Amino acid sequence: MRGAASIEDRKRIGASVLIKAFVKVNDLAGNVAVLISSALLVYIVGHITVEIAMRHFFESSTFSMDEFVGYAIGAMTFLSLAHTFRYRKHIRVSILQSFVKGRVALAVELLCIAFTFGITLFLARYIWRTLERDFTRGTVSPTLTETPIWMVDAVIFVGLVLFLSQLLASAVLAIRDGVPEDEAVE
Repeated sequence: MRGAASIEDRKRIGASVLIKAFVKVNDLAGNVAVLISSALLVYIVGHITVEIAMRHFFESSTFSMDEFVGYAIGAMTFLSLAHTFRYRKHIRVSILQSFVKGRVALAVELLCIAFTFGITLFLARYIWRTLERDFTRGTVSPTLTETPIWMVDAVIFVGLVLFLSQLLASAVLAIRDGVPEDEAVE
């Protein structure tokens, strides 16, 4: 019997190590994505500043500001989803959770994560199909820059995959540690 307990302990330790590694990789990926989002914000400010200066002083334009700033805002939005969710900084309606505790709170949390995962997976599948089609056809934007649209699709897809991964990590952490309090996660 002692050998059986030892095997169970090894399995538990192995699972704990895998969970910690998965969460750590997820956190690293989310942090890298949010750093890219921060860099994109700096880029947006710089591009708008250059555009204003060119129009004011040289009566010229980059002819791409609105397009590229739009792409950057979209990229920032999707790339920051995982990080925002991990640190519970997204808009969250916690009315129901304030009335439930223990296993019921865990069930509500897991149900919300499952619904969010399903909707996001549907969206990621659609974006993947769009990405594949745009890449295969060589679709470009109908502007002077003729930006390959698959690049925009790819960034959105990466952001959604990171978010899906974070949803899985959050579900595992909720099962292991319980539902964190919104105020306690700072």
